[in-house]
Amino acid sequence: MIQVDIKLKRDNFNVIINETFDNGITGIYGPSGSGKTSLLNSICGLAKPQEGNITVNGKTLFSSTKKINVPVERRNIGYVFQEGRLFPHMTVEKNLMYGVRKDKPQKLSFDEIVDLLNLRHILKSRPSNISGGERQRTAIGRTLLSFPELLLLDEPFSAVDVNLRQQILPFLIEIQKRVNIPILVVSHDISDLLKLTNKLFIIQKGKCIGFDDYHHLIKQESVKEIFTGDVLLNAVTLKVKQVNHDTGLTILSADGKENFIKVLCEKSRTNYEPGEEIKIFIRSDDIALSATQLPGITIQNQLDGIITDIIERENIMLCVVDVGFPLIVEITAASLRRLNIRIGAPVWCLFKSVAIDVAG
Repeated sequence: MIQVDIKLKRDNFNVIINETFDNGITGIYGPSGSGKTSLLNSICGLAKPQEGNITVNGKTLFSSTKKINVPVERRNIGYVFQEGRLFPHMTVEKNLMYGVRKDKPQKLSFDEIVDLLNLRHILKSRPSNISGGERQRTAIGRTLLSFPELLLLDEPFSAVDVNLRQQILPFLIEIQKRVNIPILVVSHDISDLLKLTNKLFIIQKGKCIGFDDYHHLIKQESVKEIFTGDVLLNAVTLKVKQVNHDTGLTILSADGKENFIKVLCEKSRTNYEPGEEIKIFIRSDDIALSATQLPGITIQNQLDGIITDIIERENIMLCVVDVGFPLIVEITAASLRRLNIRIGAPVWCLFKSVAIDVAG
């Protein structure tokens, strides 16, 4: 658990934060210059707040009243910068070994971290000879080998292209499962964050304007401006029910629910096992609503649900549909009236298998 209650002066405004971050992944989201990196720098000790307190797992790292300011190297916090900052003259293996702390109990061994991050085939390579995604994974591995109590990632995807981002995302999700520590991830891209977590901390001009589950945040007036103009993304964790290599489809389901989702195997790994959890992503504008189920069409995913909320956003309406898990669907105001869509109404959510992306 991380407790942050600080005031930090920037060039043109104060960063004022008073929040508690629990285990799990928290996305730190906001426009450029809003104070995201300043928050991380304060927690790890690279920036000194004017006043306040910072506590990690009950240990005070900074207190202006008690005159405590633990040095960076003694805070036991892992920090991965957007460019990785690997030693260019060292191999991947030596970069990783540089992070090893022999004086601390190991949650994961060197070999476990190498295999977790899929780095074994490049251990003898130098950073200049590997891809951007591999460099970023190496930087994460080096940080994990110091066995931190907290992991901070500042714009971890900005230095890599879209395809390489897809390589890094599943590793971060698996890391959190294995080490079970708080992970704070800074990004100015909401889609990247939602592929990691639905728990978002929204910061604007140095102040928190929202800290909640994504599905709750989109209803709040305080963050309406932040989300305006973005296509919203549904990020859902489901379990593999069946893998059919003949049809090319993987069948997914939510625990105890009747609705199933079919996703093309080639958009994911083909070696999923029944019961395995995977995370899928569907854009809100890739889902259509129907008053009835539609037989005889090529759209394979047709999920029945209930409208639980309707949110007006400029010229479109956001319908939150409970299909066993919440789905956000974008429709026009005209469609809302034409279909007589209202809170409590039964509807069908329709989307193609090819519209689904998968982490992994």
